[in-house]
Amino acid sequence: MPALGAELRDGCVAFGAHETCWVELAGGVPRVVIRRGPASLALQTSPLQTTADGYTARCSDPELRLDLRCEPRADAWILQLTVENQSTGSLSIEELAPLWMGPTGQVRVGAGMDRWSVFRNGYQSWSGARAYRMDEIDRDPVLGFLRTTHTDARHPSVGRAGALRSDLFTVVKNLRSGEALCLGFLDARHAFSAIRLDVRSDGLRELAAACDFDGIELAPGARLVSEPLWIAAGFDERALLAQYAVTLGEVMQARVGAQPPVGWCSWYYYFTGVTETDVLRNAEALAAKRARARPEGRERCSPPRNWASVVRGGALFQRGELAGKPYVMVDDGWESAIGDWLAWNEKFPHGMPWLAERIRAAGFDAGIWLAPFIARPESRLFRDHPDWFVRAHAGLHLWAFDPSTLLRTCLRQWSGGEARPRGRPRTAVWNPAWSLWRSAYALDTTHPEALDWLWRLARTLVHEWGYRILKLDFLFAAALPGERYDRGATRAQALRRGLEAIRSGAGEGAFLLGCGCPLGPAVGVVDGMRIGPDVAPFWSNWLSRWLLADRHGVATRNAIRNTLTRAFMHRRWWFNDPDCLMVRDTRTRLTRDEVQSLATVIALTDGMFVMSDAIDELPDERWVLLEQAYSLTGGTPTAVDLFEADIPELLLCERGDERLLGVFNFGEESSTRVVDVGRFGLYEGEVIELWSGRHLAVQDGWIQLGAIPAHGCRLLHFSAGHRPSGRSL
Repeated sequence: MPALGAELRDGCVAFGAHETCWVELAGGVPRVVIRRGPASLALQTSPLQTTADGYTARCSDPELRLDLRCEPRADAWILQLTVENQSTGSLSIEELAPLWMGPTGQVRVGAGMDRWSVFRNGYQSWSGARAYRMDEIDRDPVLGFLRTTHTDARHPSVGRAGALRSDLFTVVKNLRSGEALCLGFLDARHAFSAIRLDVRSDGLRELAAACDFDGIELAPGARLVSEPLWIAAGFDERALLAQYAVTLGEVMQARVGAQPPVGWCSWYYYFTGVTETDVLRNAEALAAKRARARPEGRERCSPPRNWASVVRGGALFQRGELAGKPYVMVDDGWESAIGDWLAWNEKFPHGMPWLAERIRAAGFDAGIWLAPFIARPESRLFRDHPDWFVRAHAGLHLWAFDPSTLLRTCLRQWSGGEARPRGRPRTAVWNPAWSLWRSAYALDTTHPEALDWLWRLARTLVHEWGYRILKLDFLFAAALPGERYDRGATRAQALRRGLEAIRSGAGEGAFLLGCGCPLGPAVGVVDGMRIGPDVAPFWSNWLSRWLLADRHGVATRNAIRNTLTRAFMHRRWWFNDPDCLMVRDTRTRLTRDEVQSLATVIALTDGMFVMSDAIDELPDERWVLLEQAYSLTGGTPTAVDLFEADIPELLLCERGDERLLGVFNFGEESSTRVVDVGRFGLYEGEVIELWSGRHLAVQDGWIQLGAIPAHGCRLLHFSAGHRPSGRSL
């Protein structure tokens, strides 16, 4: 990566790399946003002055001092802003921005903003992540309660072309000239942060790298420090993303094990109707499959001849016993009530500790689902401890409402009652699978007694009941806006404290899987993270396309998008969880082509490998498909066209001296494809399309794939170094 230079120019910080890479940031200043009464006030600095540790400035408000540390590190710069309250009274801090530029600032990433492609990282697991052109609009879900459960309730989308907000980091790529700029925060334990970019036809309106401090009070004489901001530039945007991810993982001490776990989950076949019998039947079926797969077994499964001749590895259950001991996960449907996680319902008559013992006796680790940061009003937890829950701010905020609460609010308004009483428990989730009429509330994870309860809960589930894998769902609830016990805690700190309490109770040997979770604060606490929306037994539907803006909601299409666009996080922050692989041919609307596309994406991106079918009902050819997909894991993935497509359609996986290339058609019509494989080192020769076993010729670095059906793919296998063309990715 080219080295960026830094200098103080006209009282503003400027960065640039001009000799080989035309990237420039000029006119940047630190900025603080404070709250006085009901209004927010943005305060820029006077011209920066050089000090021994960086730069210092006086704010336009004489009661604040801003110090900006500017530190070189290898091929990047680190900026960190400190604000000091020099007044005699407390100040409410909304935002600290180590770098802020208005219309007078200059941002150059190659020639022409109209050719920029900007990576927009979503707030949490289920939020869409993709690269946007400057003429595209980033849209939120249509309805307020869906925005609350899929995006950051505090920061709705601007809904205008050229205006983007990317959580934690972004990369700006010039598609014409190739330059790229990466801006990203290197810590997320203390504050949520984001990069805001607003570009219009007349030029830059705003570039801000800012940390949210949620209005916490800064006492007289006290200081507050932003998260460190990482700035780097170069011509390889994927290398920039990888280096940023590695650096953040090191700073936050990411938990990355040797091999991603493999397992079975009850959710996508049984949903909330799961029973004790269902779980045991599938554990027994998996145990029987594993016994037959061993060399001494009488009916050892093996992939088709063409497949076995070109792919290393072997059948499912053979390579390292599923990368360690596999697990069986009891998903939602076992609990007596949402919030009462130490009591089970009548569908599990022998109890959850007994079931964990039976799962372990079958040769598997036991996993269990829970949503520890929410509780429904009928739960014993909420009835006994209503003071443990986040309280709503005063006023009517429709984005915080679910349909049932909104109906009750309207009735109160029509009858002359108060729209929303101050101090009401904060609505977190409306889930029709639980109830059409009542919602779940958000636990206050800054309350000492609630944190102690979380610690004891995790310890009981892991060390007394015997569930080593905990799937923690709906975690965003801990970070919703509201009034908390600790008024000095940010939303990010509240989420982190809750996760750390669970980690402490569960112990280092437990595997924590985050889901529905804001990403940054979880690094270093969880072992695995869902990085996309739920898959589904359908490709897409009207709810996903319309109400959820065709990118945030439950749909296999949306899950595939995030699995590709967030593949670079895998093994750097945690093990990526792309959600479950369903291969069944009944009780599903997924076609064979769609199943193969899902299997190819999950396998080549090397994340967690989790099944969710009724194992004893799978036809042999669908079980073989699972084996085939698993034999592809273990490589290093690259979404080649990450910045060129809504959903990347070229996925390269490198495994030693062999390469696998997934070529996808995510369009709605069949499409003829010709692929340049010379850029991957293959100029002449032959490749094998694995799903069909066809041998395909390569001529002058190009390969004719013919027509790929809608939502289908072709999976090419070849060895590197045949006759490298010299071209790069």
